[in-house]
Amino acid sequence: MEMELIGRTSRLILRCLMPEDAAQIQPLADNWEVAKQTANLPFPYGKEDAETFVGQALTAHRSGRELVFAIVRREDERLIGLTGLVADVAPMEVGYWLGQPFWGCGYATEALEEIQKYIRTILSHRRLHAVVFGENAVSIRVLTKCGFDFLESWDEDLPHRGGMRTLHRYQWLAL
Repeated sequence: MEMELIGRTSRLILRCLMPEDAAQIQPLADNWEVAKQTANLPFPYGKEDAETFVGQALTAHRSGRELVFAIVRREDERLIGLTGLVADVAPMEVGYWLGQPFWGCGYATEALEEIQKYIRTILSHRRLHAVVFGENAVSIRVLTKCGFDFLESWDEDLPHRGGMRTLHRYQWLAL
């Protein structure tokens, strides 16, 4: 399968998923510290979970419903996380996660800025939403550094994430 490049920064490559990415996704996603900040990542996260996810993501990408991209470190071509767009809602919604070894390096901000450029220049969209858990201060900081503004909060019962959780919606408007 040919690699479809979405964006490139000084340190990262954002590209479409490939079936062989499952092997790198699985050990990163099989970490409660990562999973607990996502609404849908199963935990524990096995090899079959990764293979199923990649297959479903590729199908959703072909249909245009969701666009999932690998975040790859340029220096060693290592997949360090994922970012994606839910494209069949208005406005589009962005999500992202990084493997824990790659936290605190600015990679999430760099990847999100590249996604913003992609949706503005390639997809011609001017508005993007993101939903984050209220206690995820690091992800909220990434969003605000990238120009997202707070829109609303609500509580939702997520039994697989410990029960009632407060969610925040942020919005970015392209200039």
